[in-house]
Amino acid sequence: MRHAVILMIGGLASLLNTTIVGVALEDARIALAADTEQIQWVVTAHLLTLAVVVPAMPWALSRVGPRTLWRSSLLIFAVASLLCGTAWSTPSLIVFRILQGIGGGLILPVSQTILATMAGPRRLGRVMALVAVPGQLAPLLGPVLGGILIDGPGWRWVFWVSVPLSIAALVLSWHGLPDTVPADPRPFDLRGLLLLCPGLAVLLYGGTRLTASTDVLGAGSIALGIVLLLGYTHRALRRRHPLVDLRLFGDRAFALSCGLMMLAGASIFGPMVLLPLFYQQVRGATGVETGLLLAPLALGTMAALPLAGRLTDRFGPRVLLIAGTVVAAAGTVPYVAVPGASDPALSVALFLRGVGLGLATVPIAAAAYMRLSPEAVPEATTLLSVIQRIGGSFGTAFLLAIVARHLATGGSAPQAYAIAFGATLILSLLALAPAALLPRRDPVSPDSDTTGAAAGPVR
Repeated sequence: MRHAVILMIGGLASLLNTTIVGVALEDARIALAADTEQIQWVVTAHLLTLAVVVPAMPWALSRVGPRTLWRSSLLIFAVASLLCGTAWSTPSLIVFRILQGIGGGLILPVSQTILATMAGPRRLGRVMALVAVPGQLAPLLGPVLGGILIDGPGWRWVFWVSVPLSIAALVLSWHGLPDTVPADPRPFDLRGLLLLCPGLAVLLYGGTRLTASTDVLGAGSIALGIVLLLGYTHRALRRRHPLVDLRLFGDRAFALSCGLMMLAGASIFGPMVLLPLFYQQVRGATGVETGLLLAPLALGTMAALPLAGRLTDRFGPRVLLIAGTVVAAAGTVPYVAVPGASDPALSVALFLRGVGLGLATVPIAAAAYMRLSPEAVPEATTLLSVIQRIGGSFGTAFLLAIVARHLATGGSAPQAYAIAFGATLILSLLALAPAALLPRRDPVSPDSDTTGAAAGPVR
């Protein structure tokens, strides 16, 4: 439990930065004289970096072990956070956010690898619920704290506030975080790195560019990204120790979970940026008001998480994921159909959406690890993290591009956001098809033996 608390503090520092920055975007845009399309790259470039650095995690784990890798990532993240607060222009802020992504990109995947390896197959639901705690505290604390800082000392402090948490986690980890995954050095696949990471980067860049404007550069980037990724696929399937093992997709539960994770990334990370801008630009809310109006989302998710973990362990992921998706979609409908709804009505809808997300995210992660061996956990965590961040970066750019395009053609702000929330609703409902195909596990007692051999049959 002590190890989990230390890991959660580090994870909270990273995720708090993600949620708090969404509230600060409008003030940063005004201070740096940027437009909506330019300022979106403060978020998108960060998310792209998160996706690109994760593929090197299994190799880094095998070389230095999880404790050293986790500490190093947290240190880079803390230094980059300090630099972000000193940014003097939009390009400088984007560069520092990329550096922040290099450090922050590995904090949560390494934490998840450590906890999933320690848990065993019978406790995956509860462990995934524990891993999700920072992700639910951050949306609750981030917007409120961000609003206080914006209305007080200014938007630069939204970056600096993560530094004390990072330092606290580093100090606590010095004697309280063991190397739970034994180091097993493996050869570094440099050619694979040069194919996979640039391939992901240019593919995501092309996709986000095409959401804002149709041009040759966007289409060419997508084509180049596909070629590089196909080259990596050919290489990875022929190597004993590839940078990221694509053979994991041979497991049906894992493959479906990856598809669901991409959709979840798009439908969760995108609205995390969209909602603060909606309340500020459409409803005229201040920073503190925006934070308070967003609190029901996190409260709903936190209320659902403990129940989601136990129900996933007992009944398997399929039914819970479908139910959570439907509930989250129902909580999104008022933002689409009733743009003039009162703030209390939207708060109730936001709480409902939070409950749905809490019920849905835990079974996705649990299903991914359901039938994997402990040795495959680092590789699986890498793939899941990359795919979630691909979905998150695409979802963020896609939804903000919808708003920017509509406003640029003379449309009203309420209508622009209603269309963007409609796209969010569609992304959420798309998860129903792969969710119905997930394998199910026979009901088991959550207090029974925790060994993989005792697990009920998976179908």
